[in-house]
Amino acid sequence: MKSKINVILILFLLTNLTFGQKETWKLNPEKSFISYDANHLLHAWTGINNKIKGIAKIEVQDNEIKEIAILTLVKDFDSNNTGRDSHALEVLKSLSFPEVRFYADSIEVDQDSIKIRGLFNFHGINKIKSITAFLKEKNNKKILTGKFNLVPTDFDIELPSFMMVKIENLLIFNFNLEFEK
Repeated sequence: MKSKINVILILFLLTNLTFGQKETWKLNPEKSFISYDANHLLHAWTGINNKIKGIAKIEVQDNEIKEIAILTLVKDFDSNNTGRDSHALEVLKSLSFPEVRFYADSIEVDQDSIKIRGLFNFHGINKIKSITAFLKEKNNKKILTGKFNLVPTDFDIELPSFMMVKIENLLIFNFNLEFEK
């Protein structure tokens, strides 16, 4: 009788240890990027950042993403125009606010799409942001792709101007984030 209780207790403990366990998957910066598209009356441009850091917590039981944390530096966005990039660093006060962070623990998977709701920290301001992404899974990798909009004035950023015309108050971000086991 005592051995039956011990076996049941061990099975119960093993079940509880397995259920609720999360693995940490790392972002592969060589295969990941975040880019933004900006517009001015006279021209449009894109800046890209290939130096992203991040992790995803994956539930062992159902192999689903439960948490995501992304970190990137403002200075790492490159628009192929050093003058524009230098001015952007001034406008964004990158010495005071060098990082952009996103942390989410509200994640819903629906077949090949994923709804991510989390805290976006940019220019010293925290905002809750919802993002929809597409999810591809292959060879112990989870690849999230998608886009979202950001309104700079929501983060107390004064819009820069060129020839007395300010840029549009909308940045469109695209991303490809590849997490590996």
